[in-house]
Amino acid sequence: MSRKSKPGPTQVETSFRVVPGLYVVGSLERGVTIYSQQVRAHNLAWALWEIHRSKKRRVGKIAVVGGGIAGLTMAACLLSLFEKEENVAITLFEQSWDLCPLQQGADVRWVHPQIYNWPRQGSRAPSASLPVLDWSEGRASDVARTVLREFEKFYSAFARRDGLMSIYLGLQHFQIDERELEISWIAHNTSRADEFFQLARPEGSSAKFDTIILAAGFGTETRLAGFPTEPYWRNEQLGQPTLDGAQRRFLISGYGDGALVDLCRLTIERFRQDTIVYELFRDELDEVEEYFSKTTFGTGSNRNVFELLQASEGTVLRNAKLRLRDRLRKDTQVTLHLRGRNSTATNFSYIFGSQSSFLHRVITFLLYRCGAFALDFGELDQAVARHQVDQKSVLCRYGANTVEHLGSLFVRPKPVSRRFEKMKVKQAQSPERLWVPGTFPHYSKQ
Repeated sequence: MSRKSKPGPTQVETSFRVVPGLYVVGSLERGVTIYSQQVRAHNLAWALWEIHRSKKRRVGKIAVVGGGIAGLTMAACLLSLFEKEENVAITLFEQSWDLCPLQQGADVRWVHPQIYNWPRQGSRAPSASLPVLDWSEGRASDVARTVLREFEKFYSAFARRDGLMSIYLGLQHFQIDERELEISWIAHNTSRADEFFQLARPEGSSAKFDTIILAAGFGTETRLAGFPTEPYWRNEQLGQPTLDGAQRRFLISGYGDGALVDLCRLTIERFRQDTIVYELFRDELDEVEEYFSKTTFGTGSNRNVFELLQASEGTVLRNAKLRLRDRLRKDTQVTLHLRGRNSTATNFSYIFGSQSSFLHRVITFLLYRCGAFALDFGELDQAVARHQVDQKSVLCRYGANTVEHLGSLFVRPKPVSRRFEKMKVKQAQSPERLWVPGTFPHYSKQ
């Protein structure tokens, strides 16, 4: 995107706006990653800063809803920009009992800043290279640790003025009146002890805010009765070989990135997300990236790429397929259950649209051509019985009902939910960096 074509602060602010003064960060966008959510947080903070200092709109009292990585990035960006604005105060609300709760302790999930953008230029770079809450590829638990330490440094550097930053944890009640921009809550206020937070007694309160920013994620994953699938960010042993010599059967239901990552872990020996592209393509990696950059992203990354991958199987994908065939797991039998919530997936090629990253579509295609898994399009219960899979070995990766999740935060969920549905269709929140370089002060320069 050229500099001239970049949207300005007003246009950026509009793309996040639910109603005047109320914003949602990325929850309704497709293909969301930790990195893209952080970029959106930077974009919105920059837009609000420019609008505030041009006196087009006063930011005033700010509520950031959500203490995950997106919410912490939002709060830290705002702290660094508004620390000297006397009429600005920031309140952060987190339902759990600690910040960044999803990724803490998640040792089996690997996180990379931009690998989901592969084969775009720079997608293999290990560092997020962000001005606020920067991190590098690693286990999700390590990334969470880095982000929390960075947040503490921004907090220490910029929240020195009394009343500038308040953090509430352990929400027992939380509700937003979007007409009045008023929030009522019961939660524990906190005091900071280095990078940790001590709890005060729970308190019930309400306050009006000038700006409310929802960084509340997507909600809990959809779970089906009878299938106790562990949430994506919880630890399990799917990627580890069995120790008793038995061969186990698994069924994965879904075809988004979460489902396809689990497919890789259950079918590829010694699978690691950080090394798989190097292992599959080796010396041809640059050539493969150039080829797919031209043939895929040159015509739109949302296209269905099944026919393209078929045409590439005997050329740029040939060696990768041979290498993958030599490292299929021997201790698992895996079925990929493709049906979709509305029975839209009626054939295998359907899943090669925009529901997942291009990299996962490539690996899934290669696994399919290597015969690494079976396919089933029937009812879930019937598919489980047909393939003789224990219910504990069924992984349902259906995502979350985000509109319902966000709507539950409001006194009147229907009006805001209608706006959420429109935003979900529009997909207007760019994951590209739109802020002006040098916008965000860094704690090291204080």
